[in-house]
Amino acid sequence: VEPRMTVMINDGSMAAVLGQRLVSKRPLTVITNNAALIDALRTESGITLIALGGTFSSKFNAFFGSLTEAALAGLRADISFISSPAVSGIEVFHMDDSVVRTKRAMMASGTRRCLLVHHGRFDRTALHKLADLEEFEYIITDKAPSEAARRAMESAGLDLTVAEHRETVA
Repeated sequence: VEPRMTVMINDGSMAAVLGQRLVSKRPLTVITNNAALIDALRTESGITLIALGGTFSSKFNAFFGSLTEAALAGLRADISFISSPAVSGIEVFHMDDSVVRTKRAMMASGTRRCLLVHHGRFDRTALHKLADLEEFEYIITDKAPSEAARRAMESAGLDLTVAEHRETVA
């Protein structure tokens, strides 16, 4: 992510952490349905915040539904950051259909797509298939996943980035 880019960030705690770290890359335009991120970025100078409305879900602390999807259809971002609670083999899943629809709309609105997935979410499935891993230009996790998960990605010719976690002391 570089200054002056437009980035799209979906719901989820990993996405919220990423969004808060993007402040160092300002000026940026951030498009999100993530209520925690909206709250964190709303007073940040140098951040143009586009908050996607829709039906609020307290379960996911984000906005979803036809209003969200309609707004996304009229927007474009340089990169879309998508998170998921389940990756099995080379497929990505989510347990909620309305969340899947919003994430798919975000993927369609991004010139490039980046999957954010916690290492503990590999080797899991959920009810709804969100995407194939090959639909993402970047796949980022916090720690190396299982050997089976790494082999599946390597066999498919996919690269996995393990992001360094740096503690900051105020």
